[in-house]
Amino acid sequence: MDNIRLAKKQDIPALCEIWKHCFQDSEEYIRFFYERNFERIQVLAYYADNKPVSMIHLINASFESGEKCQNAKLIYAVGTLPKWRNNGCMGALLSALTKSSKEEGFALFLKPSSPSLFEYYAKFGFVKASSFRLVKFAAGKMQNISCRELSAEEYNKMRENAFCSIPHVKWDNAHILWCIEENELFSGRTLRINYDNRDYFIMAYPENETLVINETDLSLKQLKAIGGFLCSVFKTEKLEAYLCPQTCREGEKTVSNLVYNSEIENPYINLIMI
Repeated sequence: MDNIRLAKKQDIPALCEIWKHCFQDSEEYIRFFYERNFERIQVLAYYADNKPVSMIHLINASFESGEKCQNAKLIYAVGTLPKWRNNGCMGALLSALTKSSKEEGFALFLKPSSPSLFEYYAKFGFVKASSFRLVKFAAGKMQNISCRELSAEEYNKMRENAFCSIPHVKWDNAHILWCIEENELFSGRTLRINYDNRDYFIMAYPENETLVINETDLSLKQLKAIGGFLCSVFKTEKLEAYLCPQTCREGEKTVSNLVYNSEIENPYINLIMI
């Protein structure tokens, strides 16, 4: 369709306008997002009067399972200007995108902003897949543990070593770098933790009195053992961790992602941004 195409750099002000109407982010954050990411992502947009009125951001990734690999795209920051809602703009974008997915063989995945949207995406063929174990626990005893900041390249290498034995989403270093930078906007840190003579990674940020752990290869038992140290680093009193369900059986299991046209069953999906 002539009114559906990839946005160009000159469209960023219009995309910012859609973003402001759809999300609670500051103008500073929105500008920072596009400054750091526009060249590496795609934005599929619906145009009216030669101006974007509806948008879907797409970030390249891949689904990996052993020797099997499938190109994939994360659907992110989906929105439509208020006056153009209920006019089929987003439906047209999703129909065009799923058509390309089938024709070109790549998978699509997303984390809906609300469980109520699961039914909407199901109309276009998306199915529930991938989950987290959400575990909450107190800080515990204090231990002296060594740690240091991790670069994107180091984090990604450690991440792949940790999850290569299970189906998972693989990111490039540019996306990992953005996740680290975004985490820092929320006073977060991305650390290499040395515990029991082995190195582990952790990406986390403080939210009031709680340390929110977005991703780590530490087990729940290990996290509980060093919880006091982590809380001292981040100046929090308790912890909340999103853990891989293939390696953790405790806590609340929450289906958090939808996929389309995936050749790999139930991939572990994380780092889809805060």
